[in-house]
Amino acid sequence: MAPQRDSNESRLSRRSLLCAVGIGSGAATVNTASAYVHGRDEDTDGDGIPDSTKRSGTFHRQLEETFGPEQFEGVAVGRQDLLIDVRYVGPTGVFPATKRAIVDRFRRHGIYAQWLDYPGRYDADLVDEQYGSTVEDLLWGRRSFYDGEIEAELENVALQLLVVPGETAPPHAGRLYSRWMETTGGGTDGYVNGFSVGNRAVVANRENHESEARLVFHELTHLALCHDDDPENTGSMGTGEELDLMDHEWDRLREGLSNVRETTGYDVGFRPCLWDEHLAPMFNGGVT
Repeated sequence: MAPQRDSNESRLSRRSLLCAVGIGSGAATVNTASAYVHGRDEDTDGDGIPDSTKRSGTFHRQLEETFGPEQFEGVAVGRQDLLIDVRYVGPTGVFPATKRAIVDRFRRHGIYAQWLDYPGRYDADLVDEQYGSTVEDLLWGRRSFYDGEIEAELENVALQLLVVPGETAPPHAGRLYSRWMETTGGGTDGYVNGFSVGNRAVVANRENHESEARLVFHELTHLALCHDDDPENTGSMGTGEELDLMDHEWDRLREGLSNVRETTGYDVGFRPCLWDEHLAPMFNGGVT
């Protein structure tokens, strides 16, 4: 496995903050976000990376040391940046054509995306042993992979993407298991192709470039978009069969880049699409 952070490191994550104020306290979330926007640090381009961070030589050196200058092109005040920190578990990978297509698509629509392959890869057996293998084990909670492996300086400025081996046996080959989806009746018996929780996402490895690109793009754009943002069910957020968004979706994505910060409170409990699709049925006659 890649080097882990000091387990004694003390920090306040979004998850612990939400637990402290109560998951149902929407006002607390709004106040947290407002304090960031109007408070001690300015983010003039609205991408979630503070101006002071963009001007910091220390920050630039840290990311160059982590990802290499051939990958990290720097960030700039006045430009909407999106850093995609990609971690590979086991023998997984992403096609170079997928990386290029996704970066090009974002940049074509005014978001300066950078694909940053994290050096080395994580041993699948060790990940499973230390954290578990479900979506929940990987993405959220105080003992999740995200909590244990993502460096503090990257948590609030980059969107993390985990690429993991999926189930190999039919009928769920190439998928991930989610207790959440099983409980709420989503997916296929709780199995999903990928899952996103705001500033972090996980996808099961794909062997086909086209399907991989569509899946990865879909989960990345969940940073600010829900499925029902595509009312015609035609594009990436609807059918998932296109590597593009509608104009109003691009607008919303550009407006929502600040969700990359944990302190915005953008989390699974506050995402209307997940509520409508998976939780609401529990209160309307049960899950179907």
